[in-house]
Amino acid sequence: MAITSTGAEYRSLAHVTAEILWVQTLLTKLSVPFVTPIIYCDKQSAVLLAHNPILHARMKHMEIDLFFVREKVLAKQLTVQHIRGDN
Repeated sequence: MAITSTGAEYRSLAHVTAEILWVQTLLTKLSVPFVTPIIYCDKQSAVLLAHNPILHARMKHMEIDLFFVREKVLAKQLTVQHIRGDN
């Protein structure tokens, strides 16, 4: 169950990352300054996956999403931070 919910949360994280990159591209083309966006995620395991360069065997089915989000975090195009679910 935990792996399934982490996978779903991470897929959502990859989707919002793609949306953020689209907005960043638009703002850059319009010469509008922006700060590095922060994505808040209430699933601690998904946040850890975004920052951990080691691919876990149990997450191989999410490999493309993992590399996509990690690449953007390492390039400092966005930040992923944990936030408690009740906030």
